[in-house]
Amino acid sequence: FLGIIRLSQSQREVIVDALSKIENTNHPGNVIDLILVALVRAAIVVAPAEVAGAPFIRSEDLGARTATQNQISALNDARLRLKLANRANDGFYSVFFLRKISKLFTWLAVRLKMTPNQVTLISFAIGLLSAYEFSKGNFWSIFIGAVLLQLSIIIDCVDGELARYTRQFSQLGAWLDAITDRIKEYLVFFALAYGAAKNGRDLWIPAIGMMLFQTFRHLSDYNFARINKIRSSHLEPIDFNLKNDGFVSIEREKKTRFEYWSKKALQFPIGERWLVISASSVIGGAAFTFTIMPILSLISIALVFRGRVVKTITWPRSRVNVNLIDDQLDSVKSKNSTNRFDWLVPSMLRLLEGAILIELAFITEIDRSVIFLLLFAILFNHYDNMYRALQGERKPIWLSVAGGFIFGRLFVIALWIWLGWSLTILVYYFSALFFVISSIQWVLSRNTKVN
Repeated sequence: FLGIIRLSQSQREVIVDALSKIENTNHPGNVIDLILVALVRAAIVVAPAEVAGAPFIRSEDLGARTATQNQISALNDARLRLKLANRANDGFYSVFFLRKISKLFTWLAVRLKMTPNQVTLISFAIGLLSAYEFSKGNFWSIFIGAVLLQLSIIIDCVDGELARYTRQFSQLGAWLDAITDRIKEYLVFFALAYGAAKNGRDLWIPAIGMMLFQTFRHLSDYNFARINKIRSSHLEPIDFNLKNDGFVSIEREKKTRFEYWSKKALQFPIGERWLVISASSVIGGAAFTFTIMPILSLISIALVFRGRVVKTITWPRSRVNVNLIDDQLDSVKSKNSTNRFDWLVPSMLRLLEGAILIELAFITEIDRSVIFLLLFAILFNHYDNMYRALQGERKPIWLSVAGGFIFGRLFVIALWIWLGWSLTILVYYFSALFFVISSIQWVLSRNTKVN
């Protein structure tokens, strides 16, 4: 502990209350240390901040403090900020390759005074161009598409680095970054299947399956992480004047660098996924991509879910942050549920809805590319619901009603097919509703709150 605490304005009242109780304490120790103890014992979340790359000292030795101050004065502030903005705990491929290159683009973006959202849109445009090249189906177009996809994810690293460098954080920026990543990835799946269709190969079912599988994984990842964080941080305040409140061992299981990074890679984050898409499509075309991607994804989810199930079983049979999950269901809520596995429910509902559409692709003569686009629009809606819920908001009821909820949509789709009408009309409707209208509503709601 360096003796520095940054207090949050949003927690001002509870912080003042906690500190007022220790005003006349007889506990020995430095004031700043006692403040830290008071905050922790009041169950106020205290998050550590890394100072990697910067010299520091906490000492009463004037000579040592002066020497450290001289080292700090000699630092290149811009270079240090750039280093701290570069995430060191990302995936293996991202840390050792992508971010080695992205920091050069981040430096350029700083010099050009760009905003994180502008960088996000540039990455999005490159991703769209990548999908266009993939859709042509020939070797050199696929090769160009693969290169552009890697460039897109490198630029995608830049927006976060730029936000950390400039301290320009916003809910809109986080939403835009996450949403555009999903659109790029799923459009690449579509483009690969479309290009294969030009060469007489029907890969629409694997493409739809991969899109659905990734949605299942993403939603469960985000929801488990948030629920686990809430449960782990839920502590009861204790009396500041206690002489001893116990201890928690800070020793961790020792891991070699190989073990640490191999586990990171096996989680199959976006960097590794997009590397596999790029490499496999160049090596063996779309068919190879839709063979190797499901295999690696299944291995990853089996390893990850094993730990999550074990963790969930240890939780009490009660729900926390009910609205986080219920606002993503897009169906009837269960007010009396005590299901501690509720973090998995939104993913299971998406899997059910997608599986029904895949079955329709099998048993009907409907153009499977249309079913892909229909499911794409629907899954975007579910991502939108999740990102809103993570930020403590719920989609306006009129948007949910217009979307029909899960069972209403499935009924309309089934009726549409039975009547022999073209599903293309529904694709246009749901695309306009979820991609355009819902996104505009979200952006406008952000602007209204800012003003």
